[in-house]
Order: sequence, then C-alpha cells, then structure tokens
Amino acid sequence: MTFIYSRFASQRFRSTRATFKYTAKTALIGLSWVPVIAYVANHVVWIGVIDGSSMTPTLNPETNGLAKDVTLLWKFNAKNYNSYKRGEVVVLRNPRDPESTVVKRILAFEGEEVRTRFPYPESTVIVPPRHFWVEGDNIHSIDSNTYGPIPIALVTARVQTVMFPLDRWGPVPPAGGRDPRSVVVGLGYSRYPKST
Repeated sequence: MTFIYSRFASQRFRSTRATFKYTAKTALIGLSWVPVIAYVANHVVWIGVIDGSSMTPTLNPETNGLAKDVTLLWKFNAKNYNSYKRGEVVVLRNPRDPESTVVKRILAFEGEEVRTRFPYPESTVIVPPRHFWVEGDNIHSIDSNTYGPIPIALVTARVQTVMFPLDRWGPVPPAGGRDPRSVVVGLGYSRYPKST
C-alpha cells in the first residue's frame, strides 16, 4: 500500500511540477510583451474614449452624456509640427491642468492671424512660432479663445478614427460644427522655411 501511495504521490508531484513550468513559461512570455505594449501605447497608437461635449457634434453627438465615442489615437510623429493640417482633431495636455487632456480642432498655424471669440481679450491674434490655434466644435468649448495659442509640446496625438459606436465608424471629418470665420494666412512669417 505504501508503494502505491508513493507512486501516486510521485506522479502527482511530476504533474504539479509540469503545470508550474508551463505556467511560469507562459507568464514570462506574456511579461516579455509588456514593454512592447507600453511603447506602442505611449508612442504609436492607442484607443481612447472621448469624454465631454467640447467636440459635439463631431464627437460625442449624443447630448445625454451617456454615450461616449471610442476613437483611434495616432501618437506616432505627434511632435512634428509640419505634419499637421488645418481641421485635424488632436489630443493635447490641458494648459490649465497638465494632468488631464482635451480634444480640439486645429484652426490656425504659426504666422496666421485669427479673429478671436469671447473671452479672448483681443479681437485678433497672430499665432506664434510652433503654436496652433485650437477650438472645440461646440460653441461652449473652453479652447484657445480662453487660454490662447497652444505650443506643439502639448499635443500628444491625432484623433484618426471613430471606432464606436459602430454606426459612426470612420475617419474624423476635417470640418467642424462651429460657424466658419476667417483666418488670414501668411502674416509675419511663414510656416515653412523659405527655399534658397
């Protein structure tokens, strides 16, 4: 009887040891992907949930606040000033609270004159070098009309695609929900260096 028990215990030990080896190997393989996923999430692409109504009706068109858009955020090349186009929607650090982010649309680039809206203290402003003038599509948005031009250093990603809800799947449109107004291009200095 002791022999049978000893044999059973030995098999059980081998089975437990094999299970442990398999679990440890799987865990190590999984853990080896953590730096890759962290790098991709911080520097290449991520999925973000849009919170708030500053980009309504382009993003979060439901006014009840319960439905939130899920979007693809493109982070690669986010600090390359010359890669942006007018009308692109970007994620940036909130100038008033750097721990949070906001989503706005690019309206003007360096050297362009913008006719501002209330509460900005001046009727026009020329955007300084390596800055953007950004606004939300919602008329009640807190944006560059409140805190002025935004430096490229605050931009963290482009909002590329609405992924959810599925009936709105597709690229973010390059035009906003606010009434258009004039941006005078090319005052003071050029966005692109002059060729010789």
